[in-house]
Amino acid sequence: MRLSGNLILKVALGASLAVNCVLAGLLFWQDDHRPRGVRGLQARMERVLSDEDRATFHAVMDANRPRYEEAQRAMRQARPLIPKAIGAEPFSEEALRAAMALNREKWLAFSETFEGSLAQATAAISPEGRRRLLADMPENR
Repeated sequence: MRLSGNLILKVALGASLAVNCVLAGLLFWQDDHRPRGVRGLQARMERVLSDEDRATFHAVMDANRPRYEEAQRAMRQARPLIPKAIGAEPFSEEALRAAMALNREKWLAFSETFEGSLAQATAAISPEGRRRLLADMPENR
């Protein structure tokens, strides 16, 4: 049986479309069951810990949560100021720079608060727990 060029082209295009649909699904599919952001990072860290270390780590992070979540809210509230300044007429370079500075300040405040919580939680777990966290870091896998 001889396959025509037209049939081969149709099969190749169909296969290509199917592969692209699968890849697009993998790239853009929202996994609502997996926590994202700081909660996702915390969950990924906790998954490698023993039950005792996990409970300790979680308790420290929970105790600090109100502080870093407030800093995160403030950071998110400052975010729209940059596009607002860019779109303003008349445009003000000074206003844009002020919005950028405020965003940088809020990001830094959130980073310092969250990183402080991570450091405190990491200090509270066992040396074995810290070894597990270290081994699970992407550059050590």
